[in-house]
Amino acid sequence: MMISEFIERTGFEPTASEYAKIEKAYYDFNGNKDEFCKAFVKNGGEKKIYKARAEEIAQLKSQLVEMEKQHKTEMEAREKQINDLTAELDRELEWKPSTGTGTNMSQSDYDHLANCGKLMTDEEAKTFIADECGFAPEKIHILHEVHTYEVNKHRRLRKSGTFDRTPVYESTDWNYVRFDCACFMYELVNGELRFYCC
Repeated sequence: MMISEFIERTGFEPTASEYAKIEKAYYDFNGNKDEFCKAFVKNGGEKKIYKARAEEIAQLKSQLVEMEKQHKTEMEAREKQINDLTAELDRELEWKPSTGTGTNMSQSDYDHLANCGKLMTDEEAKTFIADECGFAPEKIHILHEVHTYEVNKHRRLRKSGTFDRTPVYESTDWNYVRFDCACFMYELVNGELRFYCC
């Protein structure tokens, strides 16, 4: 019996794998195709297949959940291994805070200034820098991101922190601006012009 004949007689369309089981049952059935199809409908064959489908779906979902758990466990183990190796390498390279590179003002000092002082727009900061340092305003480029760095025993640098900073003014000796001018990088820290190195 072809699958099209089975569908025509029962009104039920099985998958290929389901029909393979139906066909095996047909070969074991004592009767012709019409009798087999009538018996299939009468005995709730369609309902049984739907139930088997639901059970298979549930089983596949369970397997998927188990695979996801296993994958998560493996990824966590690998991540821990990577972190352990990274920490071991860091100890070997003797990383420590670098002086003379990155920002010249600590983040805690900047936060204190920002809470007390006036935040400047970029245009206000350009005018302030031009007045204080004598730079041409059109050559001043205000920047808002600064970094801290660490250095290892081989004198190699890496970024250890990134901070967003708006220019701030409280007084002539309490202020902060990060800017570039004519290919040089600067910070104005509490009225003192400092090179910004990285």
